[in-house]
Amino acid sequence: MKRILYLSCLVLIFLAVSYLAGCSTAPSHRPTVEFTKAPSPSAKGQFPNWQLPPQELETVIYERALAGKIHAEKVKRTAHGTTGALYLVTEDEVTGKELKWKLKKMVPGWLDSFNTSFRKELAAYEVQKFFLDPEDYVVPTALPICLPRERYLKIVGYAAASLEGTNCVLCLASTWLVDVTIPDTLYDESRFLADPTYAYYMSNFNILTYLIQHRDAKGGQFLVAKDDNRRQVFSVDNGISFGFWPYNFFIQQWDTIHLPALRQDSIDRLRKIQRRDLDRLEVIVQMEKDENDMMKPVPPGENMNPKSGATYIDGTLQYGLTRSEIDDLWERIQELISEVDSGNIQVF
Repeated sequence: MKRILYLSCLVLIFLAVSYLAGCSTAPSHRPTVEFTKAPSPSAKGQFPNWQLPPQELETVIYERALAGKIHAEKVKRTAHGTTGALYLVTEDEVTGKELKWKLKKMVPGWLDSFNTSFRKELAAYEVQKFFLDPEDYVVPTALPICLPRERYLKIVGYAAASLEGTNCVLCLASTWLVDVTIPDTLYDESRFLADPTYAYYMSNFNILTYLIQHRDAKGGQFLVAKDDNRRQVFSVDNGISFGFWPYNFFIQQWDTIHLPALRQDSIDRLRKIQRRDLDRLEVIVQMEKDENDMMKPVPPGENMNPKSGATYIDGTLQYGLTRSEIDDLWERIQELISEVDSGNIQVF
């Protein structure tokens, strides 16, 4: 018994040390970058790794999907991931364009579950908007949609209603990125110090993963552009984030700042944020049941439960961050700014 207690204490000490080590914002060493500025490599309105621009996916394409003007052509399982994700090929009947999506369905009866957190995926997408232009987005566009059970049945072969009293399967559709790959090495410090374009995109990535406390760095979660001259970095799976506990301590996570320097423009944008600006993250998506027992998106209303980021009451569903998660996000923003101001993190 004493030996078991001793081993248990060692495990707890190890976890505590690992946790505290991960709480540090700035890197432990500070090599100096060889440049003072990194001009944007992204041409305005150009999205070489996106099927369509994010704004178009959020508005026009989403409206067509909800109106039934985008039809499923085929579906397959993704090559990576543990959440049962599918990829879906659809055709937009207005343009005839084929679009590819990663599709995750909600676990029936679970508004928010381990490794399949729609609300955190949606929040990660929204957080990047505070400090990045659309051309620099790190997280692909994610859209909630409730597919009719009979339609989902034809696509997948089985379908249970996701929410009590409804007749649809709630899914999160994330746009499929193009001309990207899983990197052999995600971060090369020597290249970061010498290559402004490489540093530009790595900065976008690390600020985002730090702010959302991304804690799922296993293979396939991060992708990079195949064009090595503009190696944009993407985070495509963000369900284990915003303080999720426990997580895998035995691989390097990106919930801290690993880079010796960050983009000045991103830090300047974060400085302009006020605490009340983050309140919109409380209700990112609201859906309501219609006369056909289908869940349809509506403008976000008053938060029905600030202590829960996923709430379903009387046919109304809300997804967002809890107030405590938003408070943590605010603190991380302030801590990052403080580290820059103290000189612990350089800017370019």
